[in-house]
Amino acid sequence: MTTLTRDEAMKALFSDRRLTLESMLEIENKERQLVPFILNPIQRDMQETSGIRDIYVKPGQVGATSIWAGDFTIDNITINGTVSVIISYDEFSAQRLLLKAKKFHQSIQRRIPTIPKLDHKSATELSYIDKDTGFYSSFYIFSARSYVMGRGEPIHNLLLDEYAFWPLGTHEAIWASAVQRVPLVLGTKIRVQSTANGEDNPFCEMYKTAKEGISLGVGRTQSVYKPHFYPWFIHPEYSMLVDSPFCLDGDTQYPLPNLQDDELSLMRLLINVFQVDEHEAMDKLRWRRYKKVEVASMRRSGETVFIFSQEYPEDDESCFLTASDQAYDSEIISQKLRNCYPAPIHKSMVNDRTGTSAGVDIWYDKEEGEIYLLSIDPGKGKSSESVAHVWCFKDGYVKDDREVFPEMKHCATLAGWYDEWEMAMYCKELGRYYNEAVIVPEDNLDIVSHLRDYPDLYIREDPRSGKSSRAIGWQTNVSTKPYMIT
Repeated sequence: MTTLTRDEAMKALFSDRRLTLESMLEIENKERQLVPFILNPIQRDMQETSGIRDIYVKPGQVGATSIWAGDFTIDNITINGTVSVIISYDEFSAQRLLLKAKKFHQSIQRRIPTIPKLDHKSATELSYIDKDTGFYSSFYIFSARSYVMGRGEPIHNLLLDEYAFWPLGTHEAIWASAVQRVPLVLGTKIRVQSTANGEDNPFCEMYKTAKEGISLGVGRTQSVYKPHFYPWFIHPEYSMLVDSPFCLDGDTQYPLPNLQDDELSLMRLLINVFQVDEHEAMDKLRWRRYKKVEVASMRRSGETVFIFSQEYPEDDESCFLTASDQAYDSEIISQKLRNCYPAPIHKSMVNDRTGTSAGVDIWYDKEEGEIYLLSIDPGKGKSSESVAHVWCFKDGYVKDDREVFPEMKHCATLAGWYDEWEMAMYCKELGRYYNEAVIVPEDNLDIVSHLRDYPDLYIREDPRSGKSSRAIGWQTNVSTKPYMIT
């Protein structure tokens, strides 16, 4: 049997990051006990599959922040000059993380007393120092509101934690100052992670960009961030045994009674895809029932049940649907989202004035003799995105005594951060491509003035009376909005 020297053993230990985390670090569990930091399946996958730039959609309370705090701590005590930064969403979380990083250092120091000593320099900074060797590294932990580092010092490890919950206005400022200070050098890390918090925030947009790519006018370009998604049911703790005191009335039995369609679908997924046996699947459904009732208990109407899919996602589409007053049922929207697929065709619309082009995603190419409609939702230049859709409508009919419903087919999408005149130019080209499609702009900005030379524009009608006016485009207001969504 080969005997390792002390130095060889240390080298072997620190060359295996998971081994280092699980054998050197201790952490408080949910029973408030200090235990070895044994990674759960989600933490293990995060550590094993991470790249150099990553974005994570995760359930709540799975230890995602702890894995990076531990990972950064090990870098800070083993790599001289390391600067690690975690930016959390509030002051309380930042202070808790600072305390956790200190405890990680203490647990390693009990086993290896010769590691660099910890100096708690301020409310936001930890320093790791060995005066004999000149070793020095720093670990900063801020809230999104309090981030104040200078712009000169490089950052080697950066975590943007619970990014979807940061105060509005902080994302871009920190992106410019912190992210741009991480050098393009192997060994540097940027991790962006959060539970979902609706569609209307930078985290949702960034994650979907990582999945779908970026439209730069000449085709779709892959994001530099690697997307990761973790559903709640792969976390072992999210399960409830039949004898748990937290079981809902009627759920203290096997099998569970009154399984709903969504529960049956999830159970099939757990058994067939995730290789979970039926008893364990029932335990997970029992836990799910309790948590859904728990969040629904905030209101007598139960409308807050949508919070469950945000905090405990089952797929990376429905988790971003949070509005309780949606015009359409969230299950219908989720099903539509699951049926979506990338456009099989990509074309470029060239702007004759500038020579630039805009990329168009096409699901159904033009067909001779078909009539198309092109709708435009104009943005505000470089501050909000403009989007155009091409549609084809076909009338319903009766065949063999069976009614065939009218067909509404989404054929193509053009989207980008374009000025109004620029968007108008691209849309006119796209309209001409689709058999001189009728163009229907939203009449809330100046885009109509740039479309007047197009031969077939929608002339506004009163949605109640049907009378035509001389105005071009659809006007969105309190009176017309109900007609848009019904």
